Amino acid sequence: RVLACRGTAQDGDLVLGALREAVRGEGPDAPTLWTLVDGAGRLGIACAAPVLRHVYRETASSHLRGRAAGALAATDPSFATGFAVECLWDCEETTRELAARHAETGDARVVERLRRLAADPAEEAEVQTAVRSRIGPDAQTM
Repeated sequence: RVLACRGTAQDGDLVLGALREAVRGEGPDAPTLWTLVDGAGRLGIACAAPVLRHVYRETASSHLRGRAAGALAATDPSFATGFAVECLWDCEETTRELAARHAETGDARVVERLRRLAADPAEEAEVQTAVRSRIGPDAQTM
């Protein structure tokens, strides 16, 4: 876990091994996963994406799901068209914010959801800021 927090790219194999071992041995809700998931994302371990997808799908923790989404954003090239779209409807505002920054806007569902998030007066300010950076008048995408 120390390498997940402080290691360098050359420690990626060890962090990936620990991540796989924790999922196999302790399941998708293991307390050790939080640090390992963050480390996989921080180190950009691309081959960790399948394990991170498993954690995202199987964990009961909305917070760990959000961390897995963050790691996937850093490691999985398909994140923008896959899990990021799903994350736009997540119960955690930090996960919705991440999704608003990454979801592929070529999908009509994404555009509609971003517009709804931008117009929702109850939505968190950080989420709305992320949305407006994508669909506002100065946005580069769309």
